Amino acid sequence: MPLHSLLVLLAFTTCGLVLLVMAFLLKRDNHGLLGNPSIEKFYFYSGKIAIFTCWALFIVKALLPKHGYIQVPEFLSWIATGILWAGTIIFSFAVVDLGQSLKVGLPDQHTKLKTSGIYRFSRNPIYVAVILIAIGSCLYFPDLINISFAAYGIFIHHKIIMAEELFLKGRFGKEYEYYCHHVRRYI
Repeated sequence: MPLHSLLVLLAFTTCGLVLLVMAFLLKRDNHGLLGNPSIEKFYFYSGKIAIFTCWALFIVKALLPKHGYIQVPEFLSWIATGILWAGTIIFSFAVVDLGQSLKVGLPDQHTKLKTSGIYRFSRNPIYVAVILIAIGSCLYFPDLINISFAAYGIFIHHKIIMAEELFLKGRFGKEYEYYCHHVRRYI
């Protein structure tokens, strides 16, 4: 198995461990991980499924490097692995920085607006990470199905972001407007 394949598996293991630890901490403190969909349920969940399918195909290609009808040049596999690790690092910091405010969807209970840590540089670092990992997957495994899942997932996640911004503006008012004025949506 090539070294980049091992690094891909390590990156996804890191993401999984970070999520497991955060889910455990949320449960311990009587906070759930699931919130309410910010857009129509079908699109919300199908967008999540599309992104996670794209990630799963990344893992499949790492486990079965010869799989697929397009053989990727070694340098492109390394670029994809680098993009994956950038996404993994951003994802890990963003999830930890959110702490008890971490939700898949919109929270029911009151949360704090996060503007410190990695949130000083991006209003949506988790989504930046998700998109980077999807792009890395498309470079690592440039299959039409994978690219289609990634494109759909990225499109839906942009819609989710737009709906979440309306929610945050309603919840935090001028504080959120000030934050939007000083920090970009993505990068």
